[in-house]
Amino acid sequence: MTQTQPDLENDSKPSNGQAVKERELSQSPPTEHPPTEQPPAQKKPWQKIPKPVRIVGAIVVLAGLGYGIYRLFFYSPNAEGLFLSGRIEGYETDISAKTGGRVTNVAVREGDTVQPGQLLVQIDDSDLRAQLQGAIARVRAAQERLQRARQQLPVLQAQLQQASLTTEQSSQDSQGRVLEAENAVDQARSNLAEAQASLVQAQARQRRTRELYEAGAASAQQLDDDNATLGVAQARVAAAQQQVKSAGGRLTQAQATQQNTPIRAAAELQVQRQIDQAQTDISVSQQEVRDALASQAQIQANLNYLVVKSPIVGDVITRSVEPGEVVAAGAPLITVVNQQQLYLRGFVPEGQIGQIKLGQPARVYLDSFPDRPLDATVSRIDPKASFTPENTYFQKDRVTQVFGVELTLKDNAQGLAKQGMPADGRIILPETEQKRSSTLLPGFLSFLTP
Repeated sequence: MTQTQPDLENDSKPSNGQAVKERELSQSPPTEHPPTEQPPAQKKPWQKIPKPVRIVGAIVVLAGLGYGIYRLFFYSPNAEGLFLSGRIEGYETDISAKTGGRVTNVAVREGDTVQPGQLLVQIDDSDLRAQLQGAIARVRAAQERLQRARQQLPVLQAQLQQASLTTEQSSQDSQGRVLEAENAVDQARSNLAEAQASLVQAQARQRRTRELYEAGAASAQQLDDDNATLGVAQARVAAAQQQVKSAGGRLTQAQATQQNTPIRAAAELQVQRQIDQAQTDISVSQQEVRDALASQAQIQANLNYLVVKSPIVGDVITRSVEPGEVVAAGAPLITVVNQQQLYLRGFVPEGQIGQIKLGQPARVYLDSFPDRPLDATVSRIDPKASFTPENTYFQKDRVTQVFGVELTLKDNAQGLAKQGMPADGRIILPETEQKRSSTLLPGFLSFLTP
């Protein structure tokens, strides 16, 4: 232990020679050395970036910082409107057939776009086509009967006109002949009376002459002359009597002819009855034609019902039938959604529903195209509140009452929105712009004021 202590002390102090040498070195003037160049200072990493890029980056950083401050201190959730999330939905149209039957063709599949009037489903129409042919035949037969009745009517009308003229002319002729016959009878009777008067005179003269002849006072020649005159008078009487008889016969014939007028009138009446019957036949035939045409139209309508066409433009989302199946009338066959009438359905808390009205403008943001908002309009607000939809998993959210709201897209011509897509909506409130301009400056000043 005693030897170790001195050794440690010797090690800690320099020797005398070394001390002298150090003093000489410290007292000797320093030797001059040529100056050596210092290496250039190394640049920091940010200094290697070009100055314009640094300026732009600084502006971006300041802008982001300012926006963050604005969002933190001045932004109000309602400054940009009311926000809601949901899914794009559409008005689905279940297309069915009015008449049931066996399906022979289904022309579309899910995802196909259809136009108004495009064929969707064809149902077997063989039975109805046979019925249609029978209806067409009945229409033709009824039209032929109607044509015949119409053709017969002018003929009967001509006959009626001729019969009417004949009856009138016959009546006039009969009256004229009767009058003429009566005049002839009167004339014959007058002639007979004259002949009879002459006969009486001739008879009286012949008696006187015969008496004178017998008395010798008259000659035989005078008696012969009076006898001849008597004979002539007797002949004239006989002729006059014959004329009276002939005139009477003609009168009887004329009177008989006059009796034909009622007969001709009866014939005219018969023709009129035939005309009435023809007009009735025409009316009946016209009704038969109308009934046959109505039956044909009904069968044709039933045929048209077997051809199921799309009433709207849209996309097929459900095909519920295949060829060979027998479908009932009214059963949905194809479901089509109109992609031009889509809407976002979401839910708004009960406390904010008072700020929303029908017709308010809105924007819809699709996840697929967040930078291309679609114009929309508030088209429906549920009339009463309901609890949050069942797909909400947290109990505190499930007990919150909300109102369903629909935002109908104004234009989806490019087909950006599709049914079932998730999307966000923003309902623009009337005071949005006023809030943005009135809350920014006061809020900023209040931030600067201690």
